[in-house]
Amino acid sequence: MTRLAVFDLDGTLLAGDSTVAWVRALLSSSWLRCIAAAIALPAWLFLIWIPSTRKVGASILLWIATVGYDQGAITHSIQTFAKSFEQGDRAIRWRSDGLATMNSHLATKDRVVVVTAAPEWLAARLLASWTEVRALGSRLVRRWGGWVIDEHCFGEEKCRALQENGYGSAWDVVYTDSYADAPLLAGATECGFIVNPRRGLVGKLKARTQSRIAPLHWT
Repeated sequence: MTRLAVFDLDGTLLAGDSTVAWVRALLSSSWLRCIAAAIALPAWLFLIWIPSTRKVGASILLWIATVGYDQGAITHSIQTFAKSFEQGDRAIRWRSDGLATMNSHLATKDRVVVVTAAPEWLAARLLASWTEVRALGSRLVRRWGGWVIDEHCFGEEKCRALQENGYGSAWDVVYTDSYADAPLLAGATECGFIVNPRRGLVGKLKARTQSRIAPLHWT
């Protein structure tokens, strides 16, 4: 029987945060953008640290990084970033154990979905080598000459994204590193795996989700 394996991207399949690395690359292309981001830092950093306002904080920084970009420019920036990443020039990398696990699922004909808070365009490009893997992520929209987050694929919204794309409300296994993915883990019928968990995280997730949770240590 075909199983459904759901993976997080940043911190799970990737060591590091793809969105942070991409936005940093955008900002570094212009000293004016860097200055604007620094001036607005108290606002966007504070908002990002609060789950309920994370979308707003991330949108402020993303807008500063992309103001003046049309659809073609955004696509080009993602392509440039992905090529640089593939050449080993970025501060993120694939976790070898994560890729081995994902490839193992693919080898047994399991369905594999990566669901992430990262922009869907970015996630899809990074995963382009795995044509069988579906990427679901945050949706961006152009506002006031720049780009902001329209639909933030974070927390409970990951479950909604899976359901809206035909994957139902339960899945066989989940791989993540984040407490924010507790709703996703609660839908795992076999097991939820926590990658490189900090102390106490597995216990907290077991208590919250009432699901089978197990740690994994990936390099």
